[in-house]
Amino acid sequence: MPKKDIIASGEHFVPRIGKEEGFLDIKQEIFEKAKVLYREELSAAAESSLYEMCISAYSELLQRLKDEVSIDLIHDQFVRAASVLSISLFIGLDCSSLDSFSAGNVTLKRRGSGSSRSAALSLRNQAELMMTGYLKDGGFCFGTVRV
Repeated sequence: MPKKDIIASGEHFVPRIGKEEGFLDIKQEIFEKAKVLYREELSAAAESSLYEMCISAYSELLQRLKDEVSIDLIHDQFVRAASVLSISLFIGLDCSSLDSFSAGNVTLKRRGSGSSRSAALSLRNQAELMMTGYLKDGGFCFGTVRV
């Protein structure tokens, strides 16, 4: 495991792997892991989109970390979960783009099958499961129930 410097990011400490030593920044690590997991050849434009989704996944998971969680202690798990989440976001881009649009009598056609949308959701759920115990609960819950 390479030696890591710690830099402050909000209330969390984010590991930064020294570029001067030839190692990757955590966002670049997430991107490289996502490319390996995606397992398909990507065009330059698609790689650029995937990289942006990696940054989004990094930011989302970082903001959702519990205050007492230090990212340097869960670095590998964080990178894996963020790479899975970034693939989910990347697949979601294709599912939400329009294949056609017409104004007269309004016609919209979606690209991306239901199975693609389902896969993207499944990957998001998997990424959140990978971070169970480290993320703040963003869901709805009852504080008190009266009978």
